[in-house]
Amino acid sequence: MEERNWKYKITSSWTAVIAVAITTAVSGGFTFWLYTAHDGAFVGLGGLTAFFAIICVLSAYGAMSFKLLVDQNGFYFRTKPGNGRYYRYREIRSMWLATDKETDLQQATYCNFETMDGKRSRFLVLDPNIDAVDYMIERVEAVGASREEDDRDREFVIPGKKKVGGLMIFAVLLLPVLYLILFVWTSMPLILRIIPVAVVLIPVVKVFSHGLFFKLKIQKDGFYCRTNPFDGRYYRYGDILDCCLVEAERGTRRHETYYAYYMKFTDRANRTHRVLYDKSLYEREMNELVARIERAKEDEE
Repeated sequence: MEERNWKYKITSSWTAVIAVAITTAVSGGFTFWLYTAHDGAFVGLGGLTAFFAIICVLSAYGAMSFKLLVDQNGFYFRTKPGNGRYYRYREIRSMWLATDKETDLQQATYCNFETMDGKRSRFLVLDPNIDAVDYMIERVEAVGASREEDDRDREFVIPGKKKVGGLMIFAVLLLPVLYLILFVWTSMPLILRIIPVAVVLIPVVKVFSHGLFFKLKIQKDGFYCRTNPFDGRYYRYGDILDCCLVEAERGTRRHETYYAYYMKFTDRANRTHRVLYDKSLYEREMNELVARIERAKEDEE
């Protein structure tokens, strides 16, 4: 990348990497201690340590790769070696900040931007970098690329989460633990061995199913929604009796409340459906979907 008079230079924070590295070291120490004590539990803890080590390496790789350089004409954005690109502000259709409240104590802010060809990217915004992001948004708006266009007929597609590689690695590393539970610790009743296996596997299967099969296509006269391999269906906006966006408490753990975001709608058959979505990525699309449904209801009145 050629040298420019950069107004802002942003790189990744190493705090999370250090935290994972410490966790890996502690877990590795316990694994070694169990191994020297000839305790078979070292197999399961060793798999977990390997998982932490992989996460640590990937986190360090991401921290070293991320770079955001901002000047008055555009910005250079890179998330991994080889994909760095300089974007001129006029190439950006829109840029905005989105906040996702993961828990009542933790809130993440992202900067999303969409190019004229519809490609969307985002990055986490930390407090020290908010001035740079505000400057970028102002520049995009100043050059007129973020013009207000009529999106009533525009098609939007919200896919499932494609990045399930980390979960796959975690599932593979858990296989030794599941093997011990099912086939080695035979002194336990079978039902007691099946329960922890189900607790681990059911969330894994659900995440894989969402990543592979979920699809929400928002079109001019209706939307296609599929949350699993068997429930794909097209709904006309006029067939929706009621809908709303919901911020729901997903559960409480260690005095923290976790949140999930979904659209709740009722069709003509009086069946209620819930569609989970990533608020930090697709809040605008979901708001547009609800607005189209509301406009269809108003047109029928």
